[in-house]
Amino acid sequence: MKRHLIIVSAFLLAIPALTGCIENIEPDSEPAYVETTTVTTEPPKELVEIDPFGDVDFKYYHETGGVITEKSTPASFETPHELKIGGTTKTVRLMRNRTEGIKKCRDLGCQLSIYREELSPDLKEDDTVTLHLCLKDSDMAEKDLPAFVEQEYGIRLKQTTKEIKVHFEEDPVSEIDPFEDGSVYWTVTDGQYKETNQLSDCKGCKSARMKNVSPIYTPSLVEGQDLEHLYAGDKVKYTVTLKAGGNEYVGEAANQYLADNWMRVHFTQTEKEFTVLPTNNKGRFSTNVNVNLTRPADWKEIAADKTKFNKYDFRNIDGSTATIPITAELHRQFCGIADDEMEYYLDHNTTGPAYENLILGKANKNLLFVTEPSAEEKQLAADNNVELDVTPVALDGFVFITHKDNPVDSLTVWQIQAIYSGQITNWSLVGGNDEEIVAYQREPNSGSQTVMENMVMDGVEMMPAPKAPVVKTMGGLVDSIASYQNKTCSIGYSFYYYINNLYQNADIKVLKINGISPDNENLISKVYPFSSGYFAVTRKGGDAKAEEIKQYLLSDEGQELIKLAGYCPVK
Repeated sequence: MKRHLIIVSAFLLAIPALTGCIENIEPDSEPAYVETTTVTTEPPKELVEIDPFGDVDFKYYHETGGVITEKSTPASFETPHELKIGGTTKTVRLMRNRTEGIKKCRDLGCQLSIYREELSPDLKEDDTVTLHLCLKDSDMAEKDLPAFVEQEYGIRLKQTTKEIKVHFEEDPVSEIDPFEDGSVYWTVTDGQYKETNQLSDCKGCKSARMKNVSPIYTPSLVEGQDLEHLYAGDKVKYTVTLKAGGNEYVGEAANQYLADNWMRVHFTQTEKEFTVLPTNNKGRFSTNVNVNLTRPADWKEIAADKTKFNKYDFRNIDGSTATIPITAELHRQFCGIADDEMEYYLDHNTTGPAYENLILGKANKNLLFVTEPSAEEKQLAADNNVELDVTPVALDGFVFITHKDNPVDSLTVWQIQAIYSGQITNWSLVGGNDEEIVAYQREPNSGSQTVMENMVMDGVEMMPAPKAPVVKTMGGLVDSIASYQNKTCSIGYSFYYYINNLYQNADIKVLKINGISPDNENLISKVYPFSSGYFAVTRKGGDAKAEEIKQYLLSDEGQELIKLAGYCPVK
């Protein structure tokens, strides 16, 4: 450089000589001073090579609703926001965590960030997702970024984009039985079946709710009538339903909805049948019956036409406790009901309430199997302009019972009347021990009380019964006589079939009347003095199906059914 300056100076001094002006310069004068500058150039900086992405990688999965995102990793993305890149505004997600490469860049003053654009909902396995770089507070185009970073920061970027190969790693799907530990109960009130549904609190439903899935259960009848007319043995199907976005997804459509929306739940079953079996049938399984109602060993099918009646034809039968087996046998012959389920098909409300149901049109009852109506029940019918059709279909013996240790085995009709009118008050007067007779009675309008008043007393006024010896049920009467504190001193009345077949007690015995026992032969021949009967009672002009059942019981096959049920037929 100095050599160049000397040459320039010599050239300038030579100019006057060349132009003839050199003589104007005084020879003794000093040359003009020229200031010189020395410029030194530093060697170029050494470039630092950095991979801003490093080994960052992701697995992908579908969130609820189908949105695709990365699984949680050390490198995750922020919520979407707008970013201007190369003059174009894009909706992107910035990586929340810094890679080692990004940290090194920032240590050198280069504020780089990694971003990606929003993921396509159609992203599939083996597709690629591209990661990009951007410079803070700059909208520099991506293509210009490497040169700028190199020039300004001495950083040579190994790559400015990185492609991630898509691999889905979905969360596991929970297999849930929405009916697990679920139950449905029915109760009967006034002949109507009411549901108690515990499915929404079952283990399966709770498991689904923990996964943010809330199933509801829609019932429908598999067979029979509509839900308003449920009856024992009906099968009710409950179908899983999901509600979302104003729509309903029923059955397997619910599973499809769960799959389409990546809910991570699959129902192992979407419908289930429950059999209607009420928990508190009011009929035979009360204190009035203590013997399982099972068919005898010689039972046989006798119904020639099983399509003649169905269980819905029998659902409106009511009656006394003693006639329960008639209704049971109808169900066996025409509906094939098993013995262990028979209780659910019987709704005998005892004689008095049964008459009231029929006369007043309550509980849809239209056919009764009962003893004859009492004076009060006849009056109730008259007051309500109801004419009763009372038709005998079976025979039975009205019997008197006492404790098995009582030495008396037989009483005359007059002795029975005298005991219950108060004329005979000590067992010694009829051949027994010297002890006071405790004569039990039934409550007014019960079947046995009506027969006692009409047939046995036959106009003889009964003495008022002390409060304690009046019992509401025949079973209660039997137990009272069997367990009375003085054992042998009590007496009561019931029906022979009931004592033998429905409410057995080894501590009682049946008294003969006039020395005659109440077996079938003596009932048919009327030799037994208190040969009673059971009647099929309907309202005249009432239900046609009830009349058809009554006429069937009077047919030869119907009388065979009466006999098979354990009663004495009327013909």
